[in-house]
Amino acid sequence: MSTETPFQISVPDDAIAFLRRRLADVRFPDELSNAGWNYGAPLADVKRLVSKWKDDYDWRAHEREFNKLPMFTRDIEVEGFGALNIHYIHQRSTVKNAIPLLFVHGCAWVSP
Repeated sequence: MSTETPFQISVPDDAIAFLRRRLADVRFPDELSNAGWNYGAPLADVKRLVSKWKDDYDWRAHEREFNKLPMFTRDIEVEGFGALNIHYIHQRSTVKNAIPLLFVHGCAWVSP
């Protein structure tokens, strides 16, 4: 059986520099008039988000905050797929007899 392994976020400086270069090189498409959210996020919102990630997001400050959490990884056997390494936060409640909560996210692929 797999045991949990402590985990810390540590994004390499060159990966952050690479992302910032890629964001600086983005070529934005034209936007359809009055499209709103009908065809995805409005261009102004996308530009604002790109600018935030490129110029204002303090990666190291966020790493420090996330790394305050008790994070772990563990292999879980998934029938038909083998071992799946999962990353999770194990934060116990300070409330006696609290109901445990499990928050998950993921991606479901549906074949056509």
